[in-house]
Amino acid sequence: MYPTRVALACLARTAFINAAVTTRGMQQIGMALILEPGLRHLFPDPAARAEAFGRYAGHSNTHPFLAPLYVGILLALEEHVANGSLPQTAISSVRETLGTTLSALGDALFSGTLLPLWALVSVNFILSDMPVAALVLTATLCVTQLLFRAYSFFYGLRCGMTALVRLRQMDGINWADRLKIVNALLTALTIWRLPCSVLQPLPWAGCFLGIAALFIAAWMIVKLHLPRLLLWCATFCAILMDLG
Repeated sequence: MYPTRVALACLARTAFINAAVTTRGMQQIGMALILEPGLRHLFPDPAARAEAFGRYAGHSNTHPFLAPLYVGILLALEEHVANGSLPQTAISSVRETLGTTLSALGDALFSGTLLPLWALVSVNFILSDMPVAALVLTATLCVTQLLFRAYSFFYGLRCGMTALVRLRQMDGINWADRLKIVNALLTALTIWRLPCSVLQPLPWAGCFLGIAALFIAAWMIVKLHLPRLLLWCATFCAILMDLG
């Protein structure tokens, strides 16, 4: 096992994985920075260490929230390589596939679901004159995210590739689909809370129009492949025009 000091150094550096992103290698430089304490510990010989770094010289990309799990699994595999129980070629074949898989899961669950859920709940707290609740929610999620990163890192470091079995049992993709339904309802609620001035005497009309607009927007995204950002910009501009 790695010394605690080395493991904590690798974990802390996962926060800087996107500090030096390039268009060609993506997180290549950040991954080398994260793995440096672990590889230096495993391979004290400079030639062996240079060869280990060479295994990460190619394209590297994964979701930042799942980077600790990704790094933990890679360090567990590197330990097997250093002990001679795993061939070096296994790292190259696993690294890119694992990073892409975790990136897809992170995009679906975190970027595409949980972050919008936090934003929508916070907006509705603010609209209800409860800014303190929005601050408490934000602080709680930040702490939870840090704890998740630390737990996933040490779990991947301890279990290696078997950590993916536990990740699959969590069923993150299906949970993302369920939470997106909640996001849709919260979006309709937000639109209802911000009715146009001409509809203020009839607030429920704004609710029904908001729900109808939500279904129309979903149809336009799926069938016409319109960017979601474009529709959000149109909604935001309509609200600004009404406030003006």
